[in-house]
Parts: sequence; structure tokens; C-alpha cells
Amino acid sequence: MGNGGGSLTRIVRGPEDDEERRRIEQAIAAGAGISIADFASQILNEDVDDEFAEVIKSRLEMAGENDEPFDLEKEIKLLWQWREEMA
Repeated sequence: MGNGGGSLTRIVRGPEDDEERRRIEQAIAAGAGISIADFASQILNEDVDDEFAEVIKSRLEMAGENDEPFDLEKEIKLLWQWREEMA
């Protein structure tokens, strides 16, 4: 599975200002980046469903609202492990 042409980044954060947000939105509109589901699938080496992607998205949004750094790869692995244990 490809990674959208760039390297995967573990730590994510929200844009620092309106200009950075505008540049990010333009890049996404131009096809840059990958979905959360695709990113998680690359980390886990297996497909994830929409429900799992939504949980990751919610955690990411919560971290952004609290201005806390977010280790996306670590969170994906922890949530996947927890989900497997609960199955």
C-alpha cells in the first residue's frame, strides 16, 4: 500500500495559525495526504473499518482542542490492541 507519496509522520498537531491552516486545506484539496483509515492500515498492516477510523479521528480532534501533542502511530496501535482484546 502506498503512503501518498510522502513519509509517514507519527506526531501530529493542529495548524499554528490561519495561514498554515489555509496551506494545509489547499494541499488536501490538491490531493496531498491520505485518510486516517489508510494511515492506520499502513501502521497495522491490515485494513481498518470506518468505526475504527472515527475513533482515531475523535482522539485526534480532542488532542487538537487541548493543544496537546499526539503520537498518532502509538494511539493507533494502542486502540487496535485494546479492540482486539475486547473482541
